[in-house]
Amino acid sequence: MSQAYPYNAHLSRWENVADGLAIVAVSPDGEPFPFQAGQYATLGLLGAEGKVILRPMSISSPSTDLSEYEFFIRHVPEGNFTPLLWDITVGDPIFIKGAKGKFLLQDDGKKCLFVASGTGLAPFMSMIETLLANGESREIHLLHGVSYAYDLAWREWLNEIAAEGLLPLHYAGTISRPQGSPEWTGLTGRVEAVIEAEMDRRGLTPANTTLYLCGNPDMITDVEAIAAARGFPPEQVRKELYWPKARPHGPPTTQPTAEDPEP
Repeated sequence: MSQAYPYNAHLSRWENVADGLAIVAVSPDGEPFPFQAGQYATLGLLGAEGKVILRPMSISSPSTDLSEYEFFIRHVPEGNFTPLLWDITVGDPIFIKGAKGKFLLQDDGKKCLFVASGTGLAPFMSMIETLLANGESREIHLLHGVSYAYDLAWREWLNEIAAEGLLPLHYAGTISRPQGSPEWTGLTGRVEAVIEAEMDRRGLTPANTTLYLCGNPDMITDVEAIAAARGFPPEQVRKELYWPKARPHGPPTTQPTAEDPEP
């Protein structure tokens, strides 16, 4: 790979979750930067004609470990950044800059309802892993919507956390294309189609819960409307859009992105 661009890190780990879906880690070559769980970093690679392609990506690793920064990324063939990322291998150089973002866990004493679509799970994993690393605890209800069961990254680990009581975590995945996962016996439908039943089942109300939404902007808009109809004030609905609503996969934006379409 060309060294014409001042890369400052290298690809340190690559774990395939499913076809075109991976957990990717980047290690800094110099001084690491601190971050708070829920924030994002900017990754960069040199594209055609020497043009640098930059993309903000939510960090999924705990803020207590700065040896590498982990990300949950979907390959989008028509995208500008992820095709470049999928062409490199562990050990290759990459640019990283961070961290930014205000999508943080609030110290408000309320239960947390984490709602994610696709790779929007990333900042929630950082929050969960950071709580575990610090020996802290929050009651968390996590709803993750994907297309197929095999897209449910970290499912075994999240179920283990819940089963062993490492955190008061209540986890549920929901798939929107059950015909592609005949073995699936869990929830089906997009998160916005199942969230009200889940909130009722778990007793999550404006009096006791703060919502955290991350992923597809259409999902966020729909869940915001559901929350408003149920009486949630705006300050109890925190959100991170993964691309601007009017621009699915265009040029770089100030919003975190995983170039990940809605399942």
